Amino acid sequence: MKIGDLLKKYRLSRGKTKKDWAKNVLSPSFYARVENGINRISAEDLINLLYANGIPVIEFFGRLNPKDKLANEENYQFLFAINEAYYQNSKVDLLKIRDTVCKSNLSDKREKLMIIDVYLAIVNDEYDSINQKTLQELKDRIFMANEFDLDTMNLYCNCMVFYDLDTNLMISRKLIKQYQGNKNSLIEKNLLGIIINIINFCIKEKRYEEAIPFVECANQIIPKPEIYFYKSVILFFTNIIKYKRNNSKNYLEVCNNIIDNISKVGMNKFSQELKIFLQDNI
Repeated sequence: MKIGDLLKKYRLSRGKTKKDWAKNVLSPSFYARVENGINRISAEDLINLLYANGIPVIEFFGRLNPKDKLANEENYQFLFAINEAYYQNSKVDLLKIRDTVCKSNLSDKREKLMIIDVYLAIVNDEYDSINQKTLQELKDRIFMANEFDLDTMNLYCNCMVFYDLDTNLMISRKLIKQYQGNKNSLIEKNLLGIIINIINFCIKEKRYEEAIPFVECANQIIPKPEIYFYKSVILFFTNIIKYKRNNSKNYLEVCNNIIDNISKVGMNKFSQELKIFLQDNI
């Protein structure tokens, strides 16, 4: 089953018109041509369309090609399935994807296995288990990129912990220069994720002034529901920096309110991590 056919099947099962289904991701006319197999939807637009309509990425690609989740439309499937599993902190799903890749005939099987193994190490908090040659190869691939596509952008965001702060600052500035002003929601999410990591690292190393341009970049991204969480975390870090500058407890109150709000929506583990971070860095 092709992407357009499966999108149509989902749409009809939910009783939606093409206009309703296209949301604000695609024009209704373009989406209609995707369903008919005339136009090819980009990776960024497909993931945004799936999220907008509440379709789990792994489920979608599993139905697209049940026999081998990564053999057909392999680049789409790997990019989205691996990141879905990683962000859900799901070792089980990562291992399933790894097994699928091992049994496939993908031309870039070795590279895909390398990425999965690094993600598994991060999820398991077993950084020492990563083969150093593999890790260096992965770091070089990101560092030497002339331009960042969505795949490399995701990879970098997830692997920033392996670089020193100065290298991260250099790579992040280059990436922001490429994507600043881009209105694609998926790009904005990745950009904000990278900015959050950079500000985090700067605070830990007490290099507060170097974080400010990244805060300003994040503030230029227009708030919207799908990036509310990212904006909240950046506001949390920003208020830590403000507190370190003038020692006003009002900024700590804002930080604690953000921690409480994140806890109230059910993200208890993450709220505890922010609480510990605040205690360690004030």
